[in-house]
Parts: sequence; structure tokens; C-alpha cells
Amino acid sequence: MSHIAEEYAKSLGVRIGQPKITSHFYPVISEKFITFHTNDKKSPARHYDNWNLVIKMLKPYLSEQGIDVIQIGGKDDPIIKECDFHLLDCSFKQMIYVIGMSKLHLGIDSLPVHIASALDKKIVSLYSNLFPECSGPIWGKNSETKLLSPNFNEIKPSFSNNESVKRINEIKPEEIVCSTLDLLKIDHDLNNYQTLNIGAHFNNKIIEAIPNSPAPEGFLQKSLINLRCDYGISDEGLASWLNFRVNLMTSKKINLNFLQRYAPNIIAMTLFVEDENFDQEYLNHLDSMNIKYSLICRDNSKISSIRFEFFDWVIEEYKKYNKKDLDFSKEVCNNTFYHSNKILISNGKKYSCKAACDAGIERTEEDQKIIDNDIFWEEVEHINIYNYAKNKKDNRRRIKRE
Repeated sequence: MSHIAEEYAKSLGVRIGQPKITSHFYPVISEKFITFHTNDKKSPARHYDNWNLVIKMLKPYLSEQGIDVIQIGGKDDPIIKECDFHLLDCSFKQMIYVIGMSKLHLGIDSLPVHIASALDKKIVSLYSNLFPECSGPIWGKNSETKLLSPNFNEIKPSFSNNESVKRINEIKPEEIVCSTLDLLKIDHDLNNYQTLNIGAHFNNKIIEAIPNSPAPEGFLQKSLINLRCDYGISDEGLASWLNFRVNLMTSKKINLNFLQRYAPNIIAMTLFVEDENFDQEYLNHLDSMNIKYSLICRDNSKISSIRFEFFDWVIEEYKKYNKKDLDFSKEVCNNTFYHSNKILISNGKKYSCKAACDAGIERTEEDQKIIDNDIFWEEVEHINIYNYAKNKKDNRRRIKRE
């Protein structure tokens, strides 16, 4: 299949030559750096959802070499906070200057890739809705370029800017990181790293709290907190946590006068309906207080009878995951680790998930071993699970998490 540039050249009756581009100076603080670019506005199908994880994996290796990551692009591009600097207000010619000073360019199929190609820079680029052969860089050295894409042998590219299931997310984070480090000739042990699962909700950061004790002193949180009353509750703890904006999740009735008092901070309620723990009168009172709520049944064997009892309400089915149902379960081993998108606060301590809380395993920045039980696997959609046979001779390069 022909490259897009070749088709344009044939249509216009011209030849493809080496472009001449001019740049304007931009005061870059870093002495050594790579440029990074992503965008999800014009072509959402090209935006990779796991960039935060990629940059986190890269950082320990780059930092050892004194190499920074500078994000370039437009002012509306999503900010990847793990980058060292964000230059999203540069002019076009200033961006050319920054790319020209870089050691490598990492990003999606977009204009900066072709600029890097024309400047003969090392490139790692991602492709999904088009074949790399159709839109990849056409200048520079092939040996200095890594073009990554999903497996197109069975399912071909969509050629669409929007995809209901984005193919670009099939590219594993370690593929991107290894390609970058290999081109930079930086030693690593990530060939021993294998992503098993990145949950559908992993990139949505979530704060949860069990109101079994008051909120920690000095705790500040502007975003919504999932208040897990179904995990545990005390009157003092509940009153303290309801001073924040919360989605109150419960399997038991909470005193209506108490809810009325804190109603402005209760953005929503999630009620786990089971064994006649709620009734229609209670729901009517919530309606009268203008508290939004959703009803979820966690016992699929009872959902039909509960839907009949609450005929005028929508009862959502709870999706329960079991290890045996997961397509990667046979690959789970002693070297299987996880990282959760959740921070669960209980008795003033932080945990990565309910299973870790139950086991008393506090959250750390290091790789954490999976907890192989039913409670752990229930949260699989919020978890990044991977095998990592670490090089025992080089413990300094451990993948740090937040």
C-alpha cells in the first residue's frame, strides 16, 4: 500500500524531496531531553490512554542518564503530568527548534513525527487507525526509527478518527518503553516485563475512604470521594468524611436526618440492594431531599426478584470478576505484580485495594505483589497487572508508582 505522501506527489505531479524547515530559538532549561507528543482532539483514535504509565516506566532509566521528558504540542493537548516540562504554548517554529535539540522524539502519528524525521532524529511513534507504511515518517534512518502498531494480520486499521474500541491501546506500555530505551542505547531489564491486563477504568484515578475513623488531619481533597460505608462505618467517621464531596456507597440504611444535614456534600449515593435492606419509602425520602442515587444488586441470583419488588426503579447488575474467567489467569505466577488506580483510606492509612486493606498491606510506590483471592480479582477493571522477573543484580531500577 502506498504512502500518503506518494499519493499526494502523484496527484500533484511533483517529487518528494528533503523539506527545508526553519526554527526559532526557545529557551529550553534541560541540557538533555526527549520530546513527547500526544493529542486526543482531532483524532481520538490516535490518543494512547496509557501514556502516564509509559512515562512512569521510562523516568527511572532516563533520570539516571540525566535525560528529561518535555511534552510538546498544542495548548488543548491533555497534560501528561509525569513529564518533566510541558511546552504547550510554543509557536510552530519554536517547537521545531525544541525537537531539533532533542535526543529522541516519542509520540503519536502526527506532525511532530515528520518534523523529527526531517531533522534526522530518533523516533518512536504509535500507529492504530492507519498502517505505519501509509503514514509513517519518510525521512531519516530506518534503523533509528521504531513504528509500533497493533497486530493488523486479522483486523485491519479502521481509517477512522474515532473508534468505539481504540486499537492503539493494544500496544503494550513495555513495547514503547523498550523501543525508546533501545534507541537511546540505555540498558534495562524490561524485556522481562509483560503486561497481563490494564483494567478498563485504570486511567481514572479514584479516592475511596472507609468511614471507620475521622479523615486524617490536614487531609484535603477537592475531587469526589467514594465513601465506602459498605466496608465499615462509625458515626464519628461518617460525620467527618461527609464534610467532603462524596459518592456515598452503602448496603445499609443511613439515618435520613443525618443525610439531610449533609445533603449538599452528598453528590450521589450508590445503594447495594440485597436481602430487603432498603424499601421504597426510604427511596422516596431520598427523592424528596433531591439526593441522586443508583441501585445495584451484587447477587445475580436475586436480581429478578429485586427488580420485581422495585419495579419503578432501575436495578443495575453488578459485574463480578473471577480469576478463572480472566483470559490471562494461566500466566499469573510468583512474579506477578499490580498497580491500582485507587487509593483506599482506612483508619488513616492508605491501601491500593480492598484486598490489601483486609490483609493490612499498605500502599507503597514500589511494585506490589498480587493478592490472589476473590476480593482482589473483583477489582480487576481498576488494576494494571503485569509479570516482572526483576534483574536481581540491578534493584535500583524499580518502577515507581504513585
